[in-house]
Amino acid sequence: MDTSLFLLSLLIAVAGPIVAVSYLRPILLKVLRSFCDADGGAEFWVRSAYLLAVCGTVFMTLVFGQFDPDASVVDAMRRALLTVISGVFLTVAFISTRVWGQVRLIMEGQKVSAPDRAHPPGTGADASWPADPGARS
Repeated sequence: MDTSLFLLSLLIAVAGPIVAVSYLRPILLKVLRSFCDADGGAEFWVRSAYLLAVCGTVFMTLVFGQFDPDASVVDAMRRALLTVISGVFLTVAFISTRVWGQVRLIMEGQKVSAPDRAHPPGTGADASWPADPGARS
């Protein structure tokens, strides 16, 4: 095992996800604060995202990295970058699907609780039914 390739790959595996989540952090905090009323709830989830991203990427680098003594530096860095990009992609995809799931639930809840402005009572879909002939007015 080439120690310098190993350490350089680990450095990339730690730095890559930190840069990616740092880029998302400001907007992620805004979105999460709209969901989390608890004090510190949004910060907890952002820190969890950092841990998830870094641990997942380091894991992928340890499993799929190329640290052989006869490996070229270019091949080792290519493999390290591929694992880091894959780890960051999977982490961001996971976070995005979870956040979008909450956004969708909120949007559906707003549709249900909002009055139907397009069809006031007595118009629209309910007005198209014929009056009940047996009903007494």
